Amino acid sequence: MRAERLAKTTAAVQRQRAGEALSRVAMRLHLPTLVALAIIVVVWITLSRRFGDYVLPPPGRVLDGLRDLVVTGEVWEHVAASLYRISLGFGAAVVVSLLLGFLVARSPLLSVAVKDITTVLNSTSVFVWIVLALIWFGLTDRGPMFTTFMITIPIMLSNVIEGIENVDRRLLEVAKVYRFNELARFAHITIPSIVPYIVAGMKVGFALGLRVSVVAEIFGVTTGIGYMMNFNRDILRTDLVFAWAIVLIIVMLVMDKLVFESVSRWVQRWR
Repeated sequence: MRAERLAKTTAAVQRQRAGEALSRVAMRLHLPTLVALAIIVVVWITLSRRFGDYVLPPPGRVLDGLRDLVVTGEVWEHVAASLYRISLGFGAAVVVSLLLGFLVARSPLLSVAVKDITTVLNSTSVFVWIVLALIWFGLTDRGPMFTTFMITIPIMLSNVIEGIENVDRRLLEVAKVYRFNELARFAHITIPSIVPYIVAGMKVGFALGLRVSVVAEIFGVTTGIGYMMNFNRDILRTDLVFAWAIVLIIVMLVMDKLVFESVSRWVQRWR
């Protein structure tokens, strides 16, 4: 009886280990995601047959349109235009947030005002900034840049202020003992301490800024991903609208994986 129970226990343990191994392989190969994508494609094809190509073009037609955009080189021109606008608007938001962070580090009272301003900016709809951008800048690149800046600045400010509030005060006291001036303390202690917060804010802010910039492009420019989506809607090429949407998703994934995750790993090693 004891030998039988031992054999059953051993078999159960082996089955459990085999299941865990299969689960690890499935996770490594992203099998759950692939299954979900397969289900989405099946549902997509079914709905496309039900509602027609204009409302929901089939996946094959969308992929053909995406291939044509790549082959003709059109995709690179408009992706570059969108990244140019968001880079300037987003870069300005990062610089301004660091400058305000220096002022907040000098005066804790100022942090109250900056927090209140950040709350107001977070509560402001993106369409407010788009309309104001059209009024102030017209049909120029500065409209999407301004909109991106106004949407990403509160995210960056929130992360910078949170990082400053969590700086080790003992390090600041030691710096004062060694007669570091305010700029030196900010550069050598505060910034290294808040870098993870800055990177986290940049990751979220860039993703949001890219989506907002694409929306702003619909209203005011003649190049970019948003403009091309709206243009193809006007000429009833819904398949290309979907193709440009896929381009947008790919751009966001590439920036997240290749840029921000690489920066995050570098920050972890650096710290």
